[in-house]
Amino acid sequence: MSVGITRIGDAEVVEPRRRDGRERLLNGARRLLAEKGYAGMELRDVAEVGDAPRGSIYHHFPGGKTQLAVEAVEREGAEIRLAIERGIEDRGLAKTLKMFGDVFSRRVVDHPERLGCPVAAAALARLEDPALAAAATAVFQSWEAPIAAALRAEGVARKQAAAFAGLVVSTIEGALIRARAAGDQAPLDSAVAGLGQALEALLAP
Repeated sequence: MSVGITRIGDAEVVEPRRRDGRERLLNGARRLLAEKGYAGMELRDVAEVGDAPRGSIYHHFPGGKTQLAVEAVEREGAEIRLAIERGIEDRGLAKTLKMFGDVFSRRVVDHPERLGCPVAAAALARLEDPALAAAATAVFQSWEAPIAAALRAEGVARKQAAAFAGLVVSTIEGALIRARAAGDQAPLDSAVAGLGQALEALLAP
């Protein structure tokens, strides 16, 4: 009887560890996608960053590198969309635009040469794996949706709201590329400031 109880107890400890391992692998994939792109995201590096055995990748992600990358992109998308939605509700759209840029820069404090976005990396992998590009497209659209909705609530016409929301996402993603190339966060800061000015002009009476 005591053996059975011990096994049950062990299972209760191991199961959360397994779930946690999956999360660590997803977070490791997000980091490496942002820093190295899809082609440079080696599974052994994901396992090392995620502090998990390499063999556990195929246990959690039977589809291998593609499944891992797609799920990492979807996780990134869901978390940032939630942050945008909460930011708009709590602080308004103008402050949320600044937060949108800060999301990426906070991850690589003092290392602007590592600035990047795992979703953009997936988008650039279209020729290697169209599924990744499709996931990235869906994520970009999911970020635009709450921004456009907030603008419509301010009285902006639907077409203008959709165009500005697309401008926001494209500007932030483009600024990340420039910041990384320059090894300086200044292009991202400048882009965020420009978006703030554009928003003021859009909402002006």
